[in-house]
Amino acid sequence: MFVGCAATTPAPTSVAAAKTVRGPWAEIPAVEMPAEDRSIPIDLLRDVAEVLLQRPGARTCDRSTQRPIKGLSTEYCATVYVAGGRESLSWRVSEPVLGSHDRCSAPLHVEDHDHPASRVWVVGFIHNHPCGSPPSSLDLLAWPTDAVDPMTAMAVVRLVPGNPAPALFKGLAVEMASALVAELADGTRVYLRYFPTGEVEQWSGSRRRWILLGTCAPTLSQFGAAPRCTNGPLRLLRE
Repeated sequence: MFVGCAATTPAPTSVAAAKTVRGPWAEIPAVEMPAEDRSIPIDLLRDVAEVLLQRPGARTCDRSTQRPIKGLSTEYCATVYVAGGRESLSWRVSEPVLGSHDRCSAPLHVEDHDHPASRVWVVGFIHNHPCGSPPSSLDLLAWPTDAVDPMTAMAVVRLVPGNPAPALFKGLAVEMASALVAELADGTRVYLRYFPTGEVEQWSGSRRRWILLGTCAPTLSQFGAAPRCTNGPLRLLRE
């Protein structure tokens, strides 16, 4: 998961221009680390979706082909990080980066407004899919998932370039993950998160928990092809 002349919303940075992004994104409130879940929380994803999916092109889709439209559809992405002390961390999202109709790459480095670099740990990214499709091979190929061997990815040890040390909360490692938010043609919001080891989960509103859809890896020979998943193509929950 988006006035007046004196308080206009800053335009998202383009992918080409973004090497370091600022945070937190003023429109997305920080979420205190929940004791029961040390990966991207649903409350953060809902807040991001509410803002991100209102941006131009974020929901634009050719419904006849279920494909994004070049020049009209737009993917946006933001870096997800935790900041604070080892006993009190909050989930935060950077200012958004502007991608193309079918891809977007979030920077690995964040300058946080409240904390020095030694108190900031990058742990993933969030983006939208205009047509509401599951993660693609390109998504899984992008950091933090290692396409060659996702089971031994760099992210499994919770280190990415620029992190001062593994992110820990009360002595336990914060799980790295990326996330995807989308709105389907009927207005249903979809929240997905996926891990460096390939697990793809969808939030179930009726069951109020994350549901495993499958374990996937990128299709290396054709990046436009669907990922290879343990139980066949991913199928979204319909609630």
